[in-house]
Amino acid sequence: MRIEMAISLLLRSAGIILFGVMSVSGCNYSPMGKTAAPSLPVVLVEDKSAVLATIRDDEKPFSEDFRIAFAGKGGGVAYISKKGDKLYVVHNARPGRLYEGIGDVSLSPDGRRIVYTAIAEGKWRVVVDGKEEDTFDVFERPKFSPDGKHVACQGRKGDLWHLVVDGKMNAGAKTRYPEYAFSGDSAHIVYLDKFGEKHKGSLVVSDIAFKSKQIIDAAATSMTLNDDRTAVAAVSKDSADKESVIQIDLAKPDAITRGAAYDKVQWLGFAPKGRALAYVGERQGRMYGVFNGQEELLPEGVTPVTLVINQAGKSVGVLMSANNTIYLYEMFRNSGRKGNAYDEAEWLVYSSDGAVSALAARKGKSWSVVVNGKDGPKFDRVVSPKFSSDGKYLVYRARKDGKRFVVVADASGKVLRQHSAYEQVFDVQFTSDGKSAAYGVKDGNKLIWKVEKLEK
Repeated sequence: MRIEMAISLLLRSAGIILFGVMSVSGCNYSPMGKTAAPSLPVVLVEDKSAVLATIRDDEKPFSEDFRIAFAGKGGGVAYISKKGDKLYVVHNARPGRLYEGIGDVSLSPDGRRIVYTAIAEGKWRVVVDGKEEDTFDVFERPKFSPDGKHVACQGRKGDLWHLVVDGKMNAGAKTRYPEYAFSGDSAHIVYLDKFGEKHKGSLVVSDIAFKSKQIIDAAATSMTLNDDRTAVAAVSKDSADKESVIQIDLAKPDAITRGAAYDKVQWLGFAPKGRALAYVGERQGRMYGVFNGQEELLPEGVTPVTLVINQAGKSVGVLMSANNTIYLYEMFRNSGRKGNAYDEAEWLVYSSDGAVSALAARKGKSWSVVVNGKDGPKFDRVVSPKFSSDGKYLVYRARKDGKRFVVVADASGKVLRQHSAYEQVFDVQFTSDGKSAAYGVKDGNKLIWKVEKLEK
């Protein structure tokens, strides 16, 4: 997120508007689907194909990249078009008003609602469902609550930055809020406040009206929430510059657990479900993998790139960088290095039973999905492999000879089906019955939600 925000600000300062809280390129980078807590509304994946919008011939997209966003569950789509020297957002085939510039755009989980930032008469404002709500010197990073009923954004007025939820703003700070998120019940907002010297600030939990807030830690450097947003983990720095990981239950924020102290903590992340936590701690020049409080010494001369918890296997997969190559290393399983080394590797995932790993990897100019150490078919690019909930299918997006499409494989990586090719293909979900793949595509001027059987 920090990289994306930095790119957004650089482009904005150059007069280029970046459209993109949600991924928007042909093979977009979107996070894995979330597992909702029982308290959250269930937003089912749309299980029928539908044309969500048609780009008119007289519409002029403002850029070939960063211009289309499909809601993850298939209920909506948005894009930016240009008329003369003005820009406007089209949401579910409904065009909005013209603006001097369009900033960040976000769709609600079900795709029915939209929020974005825009410039009119030299002022930034937030636009919710077509209605302008607030005016600030700068507005950025709007987002919906999990239930889709609330909108949060941050903006600057004069010398102060504020968090704004449904038009109500907090007291403000002199620095931008590097991270903030709604809780799973949509009743609270968690954020890093007054981020100052040595890149640390206060970890705060507040109600969304900002009437009551609680400072959890006064020296936090980063934070992350688990997938159902019921727990928060943060890196905390003490007066001696030692770092440790604190963890709280949002239902009981007074009960804080704290891990061991390290010279540095990085790659902090929760498991796909629940509250299992993993990270890398550095102490006296040596790096340790930490999983639920247990340490494992990592090999010397390597750099962790990605950590993914294998819940069923009670282990942690790490993409390790060494000697200009990347390979899979498994901690807490006594297996160490697993599989070949690659020029690049990313998107590590595990099946729900923990028996199968998959990742996207490149050797030379060719990419493939590697399943349990075995290379799959070669493509020009592959992204976002993911397993079905029963572990029977593995789907990913691929590009070859300029064509983009979805590939369906079995748990061994054997290709079962290659779906039709389109100009652009967006993140893939599984329908609730587990029998179909659902995703957005751009097919000429049509923006379509496609639902296709995993096997013919």
